[in-house]
Amino acid sequence: MLRNWSEFLSPTGIEEIHNTSMKLLNSVGVQFHEAEAISVFKQHGVKTDGSTVYLSEKQVMEAVGAAPRQFTFHARNPERNVTVGDGHIVFAPAYGAPFLMDYDGRTPNVRVGKRVPTMEDYHNLVRLAHALPNQDLIGYLMVEPGDVPAQIAYLHMLHANMTHSDKPFIGSVSGTVGARHTMEMASILFDENVSHRPVTIGVISSLSPLSYSREMCGALIEYARWRQPVLIAAAAMAGSTAPITLAGVLAMQNAELLAGITLSQLISPGTPVIYGSTSTNTDMKTGALAIGSPENALVVTAVTQIARYYGLPSRGGGALTDSHTPDARAGFESMQNLLVAVISGVDFVLHAAGILSSFLAFSYEKFVLDDEMCGMVRRFGRGIPVTPETLAYDVIAEVGPGGNYLMESHTLERCRGEFWQPTIGDRVGMEKWIAAGTPNEAIRARTRWQKLLAQHQDPPLDETTRRQLQEFVEDHVA
Repeated sequence: MLRNWSEFLSPTGIEEIHNTSMKLLNSVGVQFHEAEAISVFKQHGVKTDGSTVYLSEKQVMEAVGAAPRQFTFHARNPERNVTVGDGHIVFAPAYGAPFLMDYDGRTPNVRVGKRVPTMEDYHNLVRLAHALPNQDLIGYLMVEPGDVPAQIAYLHMLHANMTHSDKPFIGSVSGTVGARHTMEMASILFDENVSHRPVTIGVISSLSPLSYSREMCGALIEYARWRQPVLIAAAAMAGSTAPITLAGVLAMQNAELLAGITLSQLISPGTPVIYGSTSTNTDMKTGALAIGSPENALVVTAVTQIARYYGLPSRGGGALTDSHTPDARAGFESMQNLLVAVISGVDFVLHAAGILSSFLAFSYEKFVLDDEMCGMVRRFGRGIPVTPETLAYDVIAEVGPGGNYLMESHTLERCRGEFWQPTIGDRVGMEKWIAAGTPNEAIRARTRWQKLLAQHQDPPLDETTRRQLQEFVEDHVA
């Protein structure tokens, strides 16, 4: 992976952000709307006033120092294990979309349609996440199914994650109970108590400005007790839930994140944490969240630098767009954000594929298009290896002036793997494209996801485990 990362913050700038955050933590505080969280802070000598917690720099830095720089997700198929923080970017699908955007693929009258997702959609998306080569984890809550009661939907989604794929999966953050049930089901899946190794992750969102909800506190505490990774991220909106200046956003959200990280380490020192952000600007014309903006990309580069300052793995970026359909705008906004994540050195990318409409919608077509984009930027991130073999002096000398390299053994040995190859996009000539009916990429993407679903087979899972997982869900939805 690249090591000459793009950095927009100076060392002095990072120190000033840190110092401002320390002042906020010491003087303004962060609210935790959960009595158990306040109790944990009190037990460790942290100053509290009602639901507000005040932290000193020493308390924060001791906690940050306890968290590991690197950890590995263990999948039920060990070949699917994923390491976070080793310099290789990790991709996970979009998260939390309340709507699904259909694309019917007809030309010239192409139309799109917004609808509420179903649990069948969720099962389909898990199958696709399993099949897509650049999605390293199975997501959770990729869409919010509208045909299952919200209080039990998480159980069905977890069950789908565990049975349709053998990749690592993201867990539920439906409060304490959702996190606990995630871990109990994971213990069935792995046939052991899994508190000694990471097998899932909880996505914990702060509630800007400077607070955490009861549900997120409960999930954070439960995952930390099981010593499972927590991805702690802010989603502040510059100009509405955060200062309008990006430096102000960084200082405020840094205080939020460090407070959450401190709680995780007070509960269980050494709990893996990812320092994250989806913060961006508010569109001052509409009041909407602007995730396809250059400001969003700038926050990603800064957050990655700040995470390195604290010695923590980072989360940022994604195939993010404000477009409502997988069009050219969706493409260039998504590529901006994915490529910035790579050249900034982000460790973990949530929303790596599938998202539309400023986090409001998921798209089957964009899911597979974005996965192809992930492969593209992943290849870019590998850079150019320079060795005697790749410099190819002997080959150049042999061919000499005016020669041709096409039939050289050096070429033939590498022709299938040297270059990145698209799966959806093709490079046929214009006449062939016209003869094929001038298909656009969204039409090709539709064909691809339908083919992947038709070919899907659940990876092997012994019948006892399968039965126990099913019984667990049935027992808790009754």
